[in-house]
Amino acid sequence: MSLQEQWVNQLKKELKAESLSEFQSVIEGLRWEFTDNNESLPSFDFSNSSNATCTFYSFYKVKDAKQSNIEILRDLNQGTQGLLICWDKYPDLDQLFNGVLFEYIQTRVMVSNSEDLRLINQWIKQRNPANFKVEFSTFQEDATLRIDGFSMYAVGANVWQELAYVCKELEIQLLTIPQHQEITVEFGVGENFMIEAVKITAFQWLCEALLTKHGRKDLKIILRARLGWRNKSIGELHTNQIRQTSEALCALVAGVNQLCITPYDQFFEDDPSELSRRMAVNIGHILKEESHLDWFNGLIKGSYITTHLIHQLCNKVWEELALTEGFEDKLKSAIQATISLRKMRISDQSDRFIGINYLMNTSEKQSYSPKETGALGLPYLFFETI
Repeated sequence: MSLQEQWVNQLKKELKAESLSEFQSVIEGLRWEFTDNNESLPSFDFSNSSNATCTFYSFYKVKDAKQSNIEILRDLNQGTQGLLICWDKYPDLDQLFNGVLFEYIQTRVMVSNSEDLRLINQWIKQRNPANFKVEFSTFQEDATLRIDGFSMYAVGANVWQELAYVCKELEIQLLTIPQHQEITVEFGVGENFMIEAVKITAFQWLCEALLTKHGRKDLKIILRARLGWRNKSIGELHTNQIRQTSEALCALVAGVNQLCITPYDQFFEDDPSELSRRMAVNIGHILKEESHLDWFNGLIKGSYITTHLIHQLCNKVWEELALTEGFEDKLKSAIQATISLRKMRISDQSDRFIGINYLMNTSEKQSYSPKETGALGLPYLFFETI
C-alpha cells in the first residue's frame, strides 16, 4: 500500500466516512480529489524573483476633470503609488493632473480610440511628464500594448474563458509586434481565492509557452490584476472590504507586477465615495507596508492541488488556442452559457454571497442600473442585480 493510500485510509478513519469529498466547480469546470495528488506532475515557477516589488494603483474613470483631480490629490496624500486612468470623453488633462508630481509616482492612462491617443501624445510632448505611459488595445509606436482580460472577467466569464481570450490576443500580437516591446496584460480577480490565483499562475505558464513557441523572449510582459465590482454590494461596506482584501491577497501571492484596488462603489454611484477610495488605498498599505506580502510570490511551490488545477487550465486553454476558425464565436457562446449558469446558481442560492443573496441586510438599499459594456459587446455582470 502506497503512502498516499495509507494517508487516505487514515483520513477516512478519522472522518468516519467511506469516501472523501472532492472539490468540483461547476462554473469553472475544474475538479480535484485526494487521489489527484501526483508528485510526477511537472511544476514550473515563472513568477517574479524573490522580494520583487508590486506597484499598487488607484483607479479613476474620469467624468469631470476637476472632481477627478480632487480624488487623485486626496489619494496621493494617502500614499497611493500609481494612477490608473480611463475616460469615455477626452478631459482637460492640465486640470486633471493639476498639482500632480509625476516623478514620485507611476501613471498609466488606458486610451480607447485613435483620436484620444493622438491628443494625449501631443500633451505628453508638451508637458513631458515622468513615469507616464499610455496603453492602447493595438500596437502603436507611441503607446504600450494592453491586452484586456479584465473586460472578460467583468462580463462574467470563468477563468479558462478569460485565459483563452488573453492568450489568443497575445499570440496574435506576437506575430507582428516589433522587438523589445512592453505588453501589459490585465486580469480581473474573482471571488474564489484558489481558482483566481491558479488562473494568474496558469497564465505565467501559458505566456512562457507562447513566447517560446514564437521565439519572442525579447518581449517584456507586465502582469496587472484589477479588482472589479461583480461580487460587491451597494449596501455592504464591511463585506466589500473583506472581499477586496481577499482578492488583493490572491493577486499578490500569485505574483503580479501591478495591482489596482478599485473602490467597490465605482459603478454604483455617480462617483465613488471618499470612504471607499480611502478603503481601497489602505488595503494596499496593510498588505504591502505591514504584511509585506508583495515580497511573496510562487503560489504553487509544494502544492499538489494548485499544480493539478493549473495543468487542467493550461491543457484546456491550449486546446482552445489550436482552433483556427470560429474561436471568438465559440468563446462568446461559452461565456453566455457561463453567465446564465451564474445567474441560475445565484438565484437558487447554490452559490451564496453574503449581503447579495444570503444573510441579506434588511435596511433599504439604493437601486442602480449599471450600463457598462465589457468584452465581446456583453454587459458587465453585477450579482446584486440578478
